[in-house]
Amino acid sequence: MFQGFCVADFDCYEPRKWKSNVFNRERLDVKQKLLTLAETVTGEVLGADGTPLLVEASVEHPALGNHKQVEAQHLFFSRHAAARKEIDGILDRKRPIASLLDDPTPQRNHLFLAVTVSQEALEVSLRLHPDAEVDRQNLVRKLEAYYEAERILALLRSLPTGYHIGVLPALVPLDATAPLLEQLHALIAQLPVSGSLSVPGQVPHLFVLGHQVSRQEILAQSGPDQAAWIRARLIELLPFYQWIAWSRDNDFVSMRDVLDKEKAVKRQRGMQKGDRVRVVHGMLSGKDGVVQEIDAKGHLKVLVGKMVVKIDAADVERSPA
Repeated sequence: MFQGFCVADFDCYEPRKWKSNVFNRERLDVKQKLLTLAETVTGEVLGADGTPLLVEASVEHPALGNHKQVEAQHLFFSRHAAARKEIDGILDRKRPIASLLDDPTPQRNHLFLAVTVSQEALEVSLRLHPDAEVDRQNLVRKLEAYYEAERILALLRSLPTGYHIGVLPALVPLDATAPLLEQLHALIAQLPVSGSLSVPGQVPHLFVLGHQVSRQEILAQSGPDQAAWIRARLIELLPFYQWIAWSRDNDFVSMRDVLDKEKAVKRQRGMQKGDRVRVVHGMLSGKDGVVQEIDAKGHLKVLVGKMVVKIDAADVERSPA
């Protein structure tokens, strides 16, 4: 059961403690509280397809992914592992090694919801890393579609007071009377180019829509009340996550075609019409032939002697030269 945050939970993120391993145990306690908190919203924080979002917590010790300093503890909610793998395979191939080492955390490629404990505050937010290109472009394209843009504007105007928006570190109060569509376009344009290296010690430039309360305000509440406040903010932000996050049913960037082509290439194992191959599985194992046709499912038509047979690409290999 979630017992609630205490004074010590905020104090372990004092700047003097960020780079020290001495305070790992204290930060681990906060991490465990966040993971326990996640259990209270299981079944409610779902993707647009109804599947539970994957829950992860940031590391509590200085490491490569946090530039060897722990400024805050985060609980992340993002797309499930199978969907993440599809996108990661494409995005990571496009980035230089230096960029991948600069921030190896999985959240850099994906839109996510976060619960964050820092020295002075607790925040619940929707966050978009500039390298999350698929979700970023999906957001841009949906903002350009009239009815989709109207939907997110309605969501923004329905939020209670207290929310902020912006690109870190420049966050401003969300003003429902402001020209929100223009503001969203401007904020997304402010995000750095994908693959840009961050500066150690400086706040990474993520797009954020969130709600923050001071440590004094959250500590004045009981554990159940703290959990209820966090749950309410997650539920308020969830429609934004579902609206922005790319999926095969929410595809405004034709990413589905790219992924299908990738799968087809993998199934075909690089085989091309005219390749000489040797059958390595099945009744014709050991026989040589020539590829006549290839389909998107990875099936080949191979001329073996005077007979054309249909064989899976996994059952053949290129013949030795």
